[in-house]
Amino acid sequence: MTTRSVCEAAVHRDAHESSERVTSLTLGEEVFVVEQQGEWTRILAPDQPSHLDVAGYPGWVRTAALANDDPLAVARGFLGTPYLWGGLGRDGIDCSGLVHLAYRSVGVRVPRDAADQAAQAVPVQEPQPGDLYLFGRDDEAVSHVGFVTERGILHASDGVGVVEEEMPEERRATLLGAGRLPA
Repeated sequence: MTTRSVCEAAVHRDAHESSERVTSLTLGEEVFVVEQQGEWTRILAPDQPSHLDVAGYPGWVRTAALANDDPLAVARGFLGTPYLWGGLGRDGIDCSGLVHLAYRSVGVRVPRDAADQAAQAVPVQEPQPGDLYLFGRDDEAVSHVGFVTERGILHASDGVGVVEEEMPEERRATLLGAGRLPA
């Protein structure tokens, strides 16, 4: 089975934290799952060729660092990241950058800007976790986007950074709807 890393993650020689760190996974890196033991998964990293295994660098990673093509799980890996207009990484990210990078990290190409993401999304009446909330004023294009979560919304917000919270009243006032991006 293949999966991807939802964050930068240490890969250890054995299935415990005190074991030697042998390499790292990057955000969105594809791995082959070999076996699972509790909170640990033995993987092969095919993008890291090695004499240790022809299929890729072997090691153990915490299972929580992996997700099966789940952009919301990737986005949660950015919690606490500062907001930066035009940002697309751990040093700073904006709302549409968070959506773009979360999807890109699981191998799905989506537009970079919120208005373009909204144009590609299929409207949904009953949003589910992982769908997108779309925001803007009636007289403008979509200007903000965030993931629907069980709690409310996960988004990159100016002055706050990446947070998962109940829908703030100021956002509720500009909510245009919800949509689902094709996988």
